[in-house]
Amino acid sequence: MKLDFRTKAIMTVVISFVLLLGNLYRQYFPVIVLLSVLPYLLLFLDKRYRECFYGLIWLGAALGVQIFFLHHMSSSVLDSLFLLLVMVILRMAPGLVMGRYSLITTTMSDLVASLQAMKLPDVLIIPISVMFRFFYTVKEDYRYIREAMYLHGLTWKNYFREPMKMLEYQLVPLLMCLSRTADDVAISAMTRGMVVGRKRTTISETRLRFWDYLLIGLMLGVLLLDIWSRYA
Repeated sequence: MKLDFRTKAIMTVVISFVLLLGNLYRQYFPVIVLLSVLPYLLLFLDKRYRECFYGLIWLGAALGVQIFFLHHMSSSVLDSLFLLLVMVILRMAPGLVMGRYSLITTTMSDLVASLQAMKLPDVLIIPISVMFRFFYTVKEDYRYIREAMYLHGLTWKNYFREPMKMLEYQLVPLLMCLSRTADDVAISAMTRGMVVGRKRTTISETRLRFWDYLLIGLMLGVLLLDIWSRYA
């Protein structure tokens, strides 16, 4: 099920907004459960079974701990802080997972095409596309650095034995990659025809389909329900 980036952006905003405010937790708890599980369901449909499985385990464990503490909570400060941490996980994790799903399932061409379909100005589209490409490239470079360090026997346990050596072998190559990547990404944006004020052609077939309209309608319904629960 391929979703448009506009749909995924709306879902990320609505899920994060509704869960963080928590206005529907008492009267409409099934809606909260649906919003919390929906990002993991999308990961499952995208065949990312491992992330979906571990995410649901953490979510279920946090919910179980919250229920336990609500019935057996003492007046200690430590229990109160632990319960606060669990509540933060329950309210923030689904929104973060939805945001991650939006990024890892959206190609750069689809992202630019969706932003153009939203009638955003080029002065916003170009920096956003360059920023996302920059962070993705840096992530790949950092993974290569970690693999090279592992081949030389430099693992996490060496941080305690040789902290300065670990910082040198990790930060110095990363800073060099950051400088090179910034120039490469800027040049790549120019060669792809991303210029302010010029219409850019694309091979992306991004458009709103049945599932996009269904999920957008669901998110709008949840948002209206949240507003109604506060002011009705």
